[in-house]
Amino acid sequence: SYFHEFLSGQLSEEDARIIGFREHVSRPELIERTVLEVAGTVLAVQLAFRYGIASNVAGGTHHARPDAGAGYTILNDLAVAANYATDEKLNGGSVEGVKRVL
Repeated sequence: SYFHEFLSGQLSEEDARIIGFREHVSRPELIERTVLEVAGTVLAVQLAFRYGIASNVAGGTHHARPDAGAGYTILNDLAVAANYATDEKLNGGSVEGVKRVL
């Protein structure tokens, strides 16, 4: 899958070109930064639910599709966080009652 190919640094040249980072998408630093960005946005969801407000200033990447990156966006952290917030099985009940994220 796209996600596993990205994590292992094995995206095709075409996928890397569409994202915009070209050969840099296989760099361990970029892979780690991208994963931490998504994790930070999920953490912001948890903190916002608990304290009423939170933000991830590194987040906000939104051009990636479920099956591919695009527009300098490798993983769509906003979509991952929205999915996390609305799926109580996924979030282990740490975020409850969210039915929709705008």
